[in-house]
Amino acid sequence: MFMIIVNNKKKIVRKMNFLFTLFILVFSKIILGFILNHLITYYLRWPLFLMMILLIILIFKSIRSLKVFQFENTGSNFTIKYYHPLNNRIIFPYIELPLNSIERFKVEKKILKPDLLKINILIKEKNKIVRFRFKVSGLNDKSYSEMENSLPKNI
Repeated sequence: MFMIIVNNKKKIVRKMNFLFTLFILVFSKIILGFILNHLITYYLRWPLFLMMILLIILIFKSIRSLKVFQFENTGSNFTIKYYHPLNNRIIFPYIELPLNSIERFKVEKKILKPDLLKINILIKEKNKIVRFRFKVSGLNDKSYSEMENSLPKNI
Protein backbone atom coordinates (compact mmCIF):
# COMPACT_ATOMS: atom_id res chain seq x y z
CA MET A 1 0.00 0.00 0.00
CA PHE A 2 1.04 3.64 0.11
CA MET A 3 1.81 6.08 2.88
CA ILE A 4 1.05 9.79 2.67
CA ILE A 5 2.30 12.38 5.13
CA VAL A 6 1.27 16.02 4.74
CA ASN A 7 2.46 18.61 7.24
CA ASN A 8 3.39 22.27 7.61
CA LYS A 9 6.19 21.84 10.13
CA LYS A 10 8.98 23.46 8.07
CA LYS A 11 6.99 26.62 7.45
CA ILE A 12 5.80 26.88 11.05
CA VAL A 13 9.32 26.39 12.44
CA ARG A 14 10.64 29.01 10.00
CA LYS A 15 7.91 31.43 11.15
CA MET A 16 8.67 30.66 14.80
CA ASN A 17 12.39 31.32 14.29
CA PHE A 18 11.59 34.63 12.61
CA LEU A 19 9.33 35.63 15.52
CA PHE A 20 12.00 34.67 18.09
CA THR A 21 14.56 36.75 16.20
CA LEU A 22 12.17 39.69 16.12
CA PHE A 23 11.50 39.21 19.84
CA ILE A 24 15.23 39.31 20.62
CA LEU A 25 15.72 42.43 18.48
CA VAL A 26 12.85 44.30 20.15
CA PHE A 27 13.94 43.20 23.62
CA SER A 28 17.52 44.31 22.93
CA LYS A 29 16.18 47.71 21.77
CA ILE A 30 14.38 48.07 25.11
CA ILE A 31 17.55 47.26 27.05
CA LEU A 32 19.57 49.61 24.85
CA GLY A 33 16.95 52.32 25.45
CA PHE A 34 17.36 51.94 29.23
CA ILE A 35 21.14 52.12 28.96
CA LEU A 36 21.16 55.09 26.60
CA ASN A 37 18.04 56.85 27.91
CA HIS A 38 19.78 60.22 27.97
CA LEU A 39 19.86 60.13 24.14
CA ILE A 40 16.06 59.75 23.91
CA THR A 41 13.95 62.88 24.29
CA TYR A 42 12.15 62.84 27.62
CA TYR A 43 8.58 63.03 26.25
CA LEU A 44 9.24 60.09 23.86
CA ARG A 45 10.60 57.64 26.47
CA TRP A 46 7.31 56.26 27.81
CA PRO A 47 5.46 56.06 24.48
CA LEU A 48 8.41 54.21 22.90
CA PHE A 49 8.70 51.91 25.92
CA LEU A 50 4.97 51.11 25.87
CA MET A 51 5.03 50.54 22.10
CA MET A 52 7.94 48.09 22.44
CA ILE A 53 6.19 46.25 25.29
CA LEU A 54 3.02 46.01 23.17
CA LEU A 55 5.09 44.67 20.27
CA ILE A 56 6.68 42.04 22.53
CA ILE A 57 3.24 40.96 23.76
CA LEU A 58 1.98 40.62 20.16
CA ILE A 59 5.05 38.60 19.16
CA PHE A 60 4.65 36.33 22.17
CA LYS A 61 0.95 35.82 21.39
CA SER A 62 1.83 34.94 17.78
CA ILE A 63 4.40 32.38 18.95
CA ARG A 64 1.84 30.80 21.31
CA SER A 65 -0.75 30.50 18.53
CA LEU A 66 1.52 28.58 16.13
CA LYS A 67 0.40 24.99 15.47
CA VAL A 68 1.89 22.19 13.43
CA PHE A 69 -0.66 20.16 11.46
CA GLN A 70 0.29 16.64 10.34
CA PHE A 71 -1.93 14.35 8.28
CA GLU A 72 -0.77 10.76 7.88
CA ASN A 73 -2.40 7.94 5.92
CA THR A 74 -0.68 4.58 6.35
CA GLY A 75 -3.13 2.59 4.24
CA SER A 76 -4.96 0.94 7.14
CA ASN A 77 -5.74 4.03 9.21
CA PHE A 78 -5.28 7.76 9.13
CA THR A 79 -3.98 10.08 11.81
CA ILE A 80 -4.09 13.82 12.36
CA LYS A 81 -1.70 15.41 14.82
CA TYR A 82 -2.09 19.03 15.86
CA TYR A 83 0.49 20.48 18.25
CA HIS A 84 2.73 23.43 19.12
CA PRO A 85 6.21 23.33 17.52
CA LEU A 86 7.97 23.68 20.90
CA ASN A 87 6.24 20.58 22.28
CA ASN A 88 9.03 18.17 23.30
CA ARG A 89 6.76 15.57 24.84
CA ILE A 90 5.19 12.60 23.09
CA ILE A 91 2.73 13.84 20.49
CA PHE A 92 -0.51 11.91 20.63
CA PRO A 93 -2.87 11.93 17.63
CA TYR A 94 -5.74 14.37 17.67
CA ILE A 95 -7.72 12.02 15.40
CA GLU A 96 -6.93 8.39 14.63
CA LEU A 97 -9.43 6.25 12.75
CA PRO A 98 -9.18 3.01 10.77
CA LEU A 99 -9.94 3.53 7.08
CA ASN A 100 -12.56 0.76 7.03
CA SER A 101 -14.72 2.75 9.49
CA ILE A 102 -14.80 5.81 7.21
CA GLU A 103 -17.44 5.95 4.54
CA ARG A 104 -16.76 9.45 3.19
CA PHE A 105 -14.20 12.17 3.80
CA LYS A 106 -14.19 15.81 2.74
CA VAL A 107 -11.64 18.59 3.25
CA GLU A 108 -12.82 22.18 2.95
CA LYS A 109 -10.48 25.12 2.55
CA LYS A 110 -12.22 28.41 3.23
CA ILE A 111 -11.76 31.23 0.73
CA LEU A 112 -12.30 34.10 3.16
CA LYS A 113 -10.33 32.43 5.95
CA PRO A 114 -7.53 30.56 4.13
CA ASP A 115 -5.96 29.31 7.36
CA LEU A 116 -9.14 27.49 8.50
CA LEU A 117 -9.39 23.81 7.52
CA LYS A 118 -12.65 21.92 7.98
CA ILE A 119 -12.72 18.13 7.80
CA ASN A 120 -16.00 16.22 7.57
CA ILE A 121 -15.90 12.46 8.19
CA LEU A 122 -18.87 10.11 7.80
CA ILE A 123 -18.35 7.14 10.13
CA LYS A 124 -19.98 3.85 9.02
CA GLU A 125 -20.86 2.31 12.38
CA LYS A 126 -22.63 5.36 13.77
CA ASN A 127 -23.80 6.74 10.40
CA LYS A 128 -22.85 10.14 11.74
CA ILE A 129 -20.85 13.02 10.28
CA VAL A 130 -18.08 14.25 12.56
CA ARG A 131 -16.65 17.71 11.88
CA PHE A 132 -13.24 19.00 12.89
CA ARG A 133 -11.82 22.50 12.49
CA PHE A 134 -8.14 23.33 12.52
CA LYS A 135 -6.26 26.59 12.13
CA VAL A 136 -3.67 25.58 9.56
CA SER A 137 -1.20 27.84 7.80
CA GLY A 138 1.47 26.92 5.32
CA LEU A 139 -0.35 24.19 3.35
CA ASN A 140 -0.63 24.57 -0.40
CA ASP A 141 -3.43 23.37 -2.70
CA LYS A 142 -1.46 20.23 -3.60
CA SER A 143 -1.39 19.20 0.08
CA TYR A 144 -5.17 19.62 0.37
CA SER A 145 -5.76 17.50 -2.72
CA GLU A 146 -3.33 14.80 -1.47
CA MET A 147 -5.24 14.57 1.81
CA GLU A 148 -8.62 14.40 0.13
CA ASN A 149 -7.58 11.89 -2.56
CA SER A 150 -5.88 9.52 -0.11
CA LEU A 151 -9.15 8.68 1.66
CA PRO A 152 -12.61 7.47 0.54
CA LYS A 153 -14.74 9.58 -1.83
CA ASN A 154 -15.98 13.04 -0.92
CA ILE A 155 -19.18 13.81 0.98
